[in-house]
Amino acid sequence: MDKPMLRRRFLVAAGAAAVAAPPGGNAFARPRAAATIQTAKQARLFVGCCAYSYFKYFNAGSMTMESFIHRAVELEVYGVDITTYWLKSVEPE
Repeated sequence: MDKPMLRRRFLVAAGAAAVAAPPGGNAFARPRAAATIQTAKQARLFVGCCAYSYFKYFNAGSMTMESFIHRAVELEVYGVDITTYWLKSVEPE
């Protein structure tokens, strides 16, 4: 029996398949040149950053949620995924 596909490998393959898929979803349709060029000019994916990516820095105490946000601004990402267990407090006030 084959080895199971690792999650990271699956996500890379799924992302590549999504990018390679023609617009409109019909793999057998003949693409129109103008439609293909227009699609290529439009952004379809936006870069983000997950706090969990900095796990070792949060656990070591060398990074806070505020410094993570500052790092995301430096990286010029469009969004961040904040992992709440690294917040100082989750109280409403």
